[in-house]
Amino acid sequence: MAPLQNASAFLIHSIFDLYLFILLLRFILQYLRVDYYNPFTQFVVKATSPIVVPLRRIVPGFYGIDFATIIAIVVLTGVKISLIMFISMHKFPAIAGLLIWSFGEIFALTINLFFYAILMTVILSWVAPMSNSPITPILYRLTEPLMRPVRRLIPPIGGFDITPIPVMITLQLLKILIADPLTQMGFQFGLR
Repeated sequence: MAPLQNASAFLIHSIFDLYLFILLLRFILQYLRVDYYNPFTQFVVKATSPIVVPLRRIVPGFYGIDFATIIAIVVLTGVKISLIMFISMHKFPAIAGLLIWSFGEIFALTINLFFYAILMTVILSWVAPMSNSPITPILYRLTEPLMRPVRRLIPPIGGFDITPIPVMITLQLLKILIADPLTQMGFQFGLR
């Protein structure tokens, strides 16, 4: 690829992934019933409302699951992949490949979200352990469902909680074993 194509693909990838990250956060925070009035939650809601609110008129939620946000995530991931493939290969992917590739990308993005949330929790526990930042309770609510089962198996050693290490390793293994093969399979089907 030429440098201009690389730069364009990088910009598209970065901008879409940032917004998809925020959309995914909206879905997860809503699912976990995080405090709606938290300033960080308000930022996520306001940043994603231009896309989610119109979709909610068409696609209602069901059993507490916000299908409008899920559809927005899938569609925007498909648009991102299509644009990147068009810039790099001058063709659009096949629909079946695009769907598989999109699910692989979304799974990888979800794993990255939890990975970075755990990393931020660890860093905050070292730098500002008694912080009253509005993001601290959100990070705790995000990471605790993953950390709690591991804490039962691995107690603190010498006063140090090492449970983030096996959880982060497991997340990366899931990415390698599930997300990467899905993405590769979607790419192969997308070329047809």
